[in-house]
Amino acid sequence: MISVKIDTHGCKLNQADSIQLYKKFIQNGFNVNSNLENPDIYILNSCTVTHVADKKARKALRKIKKANPSTLTVLTGCYAERDKENIIKSKIADLVYGNFQKEDLIYDISNQLGYQLPPIDNPIKPGSLLDRTRASVKIQEGCNQICAYCIVPKVRGREKSIDKTMIVNEINELHELGYKEIILTGTQLGSYGFDLINENLESLIKYIMTETSIERLRISSIQAHEISEKLLDIYKKYKNRICNHFHLALQSGSNNILKLMRRKYDNDDYLKSVNLIKSKLTNPSISTDVIVGFPGETEKDFNDTLKIIKFSKFSKIHLFPYSDRPGTSSFYFKNKIKPEIKKERMHIALKLSNIEETSYRKNVLNQKRNVLWEKPLNKSTTIFEGYSEDYLRIQTESKDNLYNKITSVILQESNNDYIIAKIL
Repeated sequence: MISVKIDTHGCKLNQADSIQLYKKFIQNGFNVNSNLENPDIYILNSCTVTHVADKKARKALRKIKKANPSTLTVLTGCYAERDKENIIKSKIADLVYGNFQKEDLIYDISNQLGYQLPPIDNPIKPGSLLDRTRASVKIQEGCNQICAYCIVPKVRGREKSIDKTMIVNEINELHELGYKEIILTGTQLGSYGFDLINENLESLIKYIMTETSIERLRISSIQAHEISEKLLDIYKKYKNRICNHFHLALQSGSNNILKLMRRKYDNDDYLKSVNLIKSKLTNPSISTDVIVGFPGETEKDFNDTLKIIKFSKFSKIHLFPYSDRPGTSSFYFKNKIKPEIKKERMHIALKLSNIEETSYRKNVLNQKRNVLWEKPLNKSTTIFEGYSEDYLRIQTESKDNLYNKITSVILQESNNDYIIAKIL
């Protein structure tokens, strides 16, 4: 049996795409295993949000080829879509497929290897896809917003909502295969349904709640101007199944920079959304993304960002130094921030984020949570790690196998970037 290893870099959209690749290869008789050291085929589903992501992809491909030159290496995803011509010239991968060619991937690989695809799909056994206990399901593809710094519209195309029946069928199938948490993902979740009749994110969530029995539903990312009382009422109604966590991208706390970025909210809108979430729900957690050193960012602009970070009491802050992406409008902006200034601001922001995250974890100690457990950290340990409904990283010790179980815990001790808990 031909062996396949699929690695995924980047966002949850890529994770959702990789699950579909997993399913197709298994259904067509391939042995798919993410732990293979010397697979016959290595597929990298790549990210290209920064130059670091591109570098990471190249490094992974070279490592595989060095370890096993006979492995057929395949690069797909956003990096492959953005820079396909140069990637082919560099010969870092045997085959290169952009995002819009993923459907052809399995057929072309089979032809290359002289493998005859079976006439009927093989069934997927429960547990065979369980590399993690959480699965991403794409509800929307592409983006119409076109932020100044973002390459996504170029590599993912324009917005298109996926029919709710297809989404529910996918969730039910993944649930039958063993997944207990589904993450709804897309580039612009808040605009879901704009191209459908009488559909939006709120109606989709309610439909999922009534047409599936999935234990936990998580909404991956949403923008500040898309938070509404109606949406939060749905969270409240289904609080035992919808995860009490919001990833609310900030990017900058400066109105000047937000305008340059072409974001659709200002800092006042953002703070109102943070306050609304906290006023409507009990113990919600809010994580965020911040870009440091965007072209034209002044000291005041940077300090405005720090002020919002301090006010919002985030559970997690993802910090990114601004990275030029050819094909975006900010690539051509003047007033680029000097590397040494960007580095110093990153240092300040990282220090603050560590303080805020540590403070957040300490403030939730002695509270109860429900945790979905991943595999033990290694075969010889009894230490398990998982995530609570509010996306806190939790560790516990247990002689029992907790893998893919949801248990109630009491949060006991904050340790680095996770919390040690006791099972109740």
